[in-house]
Amino acid sequence: MSSSDDGHHLLTVTAGAGDDRELISYRLWEHGAVGVEETPTGFRAAFTTRVAAERARDVLAPGRAIETVADTHGLDAARDLLTIETAGLFAVHPPWLAAPDDRIGIEIDPGHVFGSGSHPSTRLALSLLGDEHPPPGTVFDVGCGSGVLAIGAAMRGAAVTAVDIDAAAVATTAENARRNGVAHLVEARVGSIDARADAADLVLVNVTIDIHEGLAPLLSPVHRRLIVAGVLGDDQLARAATAYGGAIERTMSDDDWMAAVLVRS
Repeated sequence: MSSSDDGHHLLTVTAGAGDDRELISYRLWEHGAVGVEETPTGFRAAFTTRVAAERARDVLAPGRAIETVADTHGLDAARDLLTIETAGLFAVHPPWLAAPDDRIGIEIDPGHVFGSGSHPSTRLALSLLGDEHPPPGTVFDVGCGSGVLAIGAAMRGAAVTAVDIDAAAVATTAENARRNGVAHLVEARVGSIDARADAADLVLVNVTIDIHEGLAPLLSPVHRRLIVAGVLGDDQLARAATAYGGAIERTMSDDDWMAAVLVRS
């Protein structure tokens, strides 16, 4: 996991009455937040590097000041609030809590932050991944973030290529794979969809709809099976299926968030 350069960097984002709070929260995680706290006026997010905080700020809160605090400044108490997040076959848990015996544990240490780092779209994708039978032998994870999906696939025995355009996310994925004992099965590198995706049994894409529609033309028609997540409602799911040219085999939802297995003929 990438280390903090001089503590944690806190970004406050204001959400108005007409703003989509779920989407704002998702965008903060997508930009590398290691914890997100909802407030009456919006959100406060923690980043381990100032660069990541500034990137999120430039997109979500232009001109907003970023507060830098020591790792232990007012954040330790939040660790007591972290719980085990179950997602079908899997359980995402902090190091000080054990995964249930009937689940495959994915250990993620959030550090001194506000939340568990488990977003509904991640849980949905993990659940669909756990339902894949037989388990995929090879997986290509696009936009790997903290590596939860890549680690879940590796826990089921898959050889995983995990890519992200953010070098910090790639470093985090590599460290979390090591933490979970699957570093030998996860190759994390900076990048996006490329020819290596064509050889994978399964492609995982957990991003927002605009990014799905941007990535879809990069995926070769050769590829047959995908798990897509990060979309809101039936309309966005239909748009993702159209973009990838795939038929929806099965879906899962959590409030407005949806994920699906797509099969391309």
